[in-house]
Amino acid sequence: MEEYLIYFGGAPCGSLRMEKKGLYTHFSACCGARQGRIYSLVLEGERGEMPLGVPEWQDGCFVLQRTLANHAWSGIGTVQRVSLYVRSAAESGDAAPEEAAEEGWILLRHPEYFFRTFSPQLSGVPDCYWKPEGSGRSLAVPIDDGRPFLLPRYFCFARIERLWGKAYAVFVFDEAGQPILP
Repeated sequence: MEEYLIYFGGAPCGSLRMEKKGLYTHFSACCGARQGRIYSLVLEGERGEMPLGVPEWQDGCFVLQRTLANHAWSGIGTVQRVSLYVRSAAESGDAAPEEAAEEGWILLRHPEYFFRTFSPQLSGVPDCYWKPEGSGRSLAVPIDDGRPFLLPRYFCFARIERLWGKAYAVFVFDEAGQPILP
């Protein structure tokens, strides 16, 4: 097992553990940074860089757990540094429509992974958005009169709002991922 410091703005802010097991490597990161922002964790090697992903806020720090095939990341060469960068929605192409910029909504490209467990009912649903909400986060799911409510389990936690001229079911979740009544 190898361990590296994670740097943010030139200062150490956490650590990344890499554990190689056969054809795969498991990455486990925990780092401290300001809540309410989206960050990207990047491996920097002698021959290039590779984004590892977007860490999630859990238990007081940003956490990322990921397993990759060795050939998927070994092209960067020997790891020399691990960095945490602020990732703006505009940079990532995930920004909501322009009129939503002040509202802070960010497009979810894969809403089925919003929850800790896979949510197949959200698979392939376009126009789902999320945003940080205090120490938790909010989810906006489009409502279409022609199909069933997508998250029946959370039906009584929904607040109906019009965003960008469409009806959305908006849910608020605490830092543990539990729904909060509107």
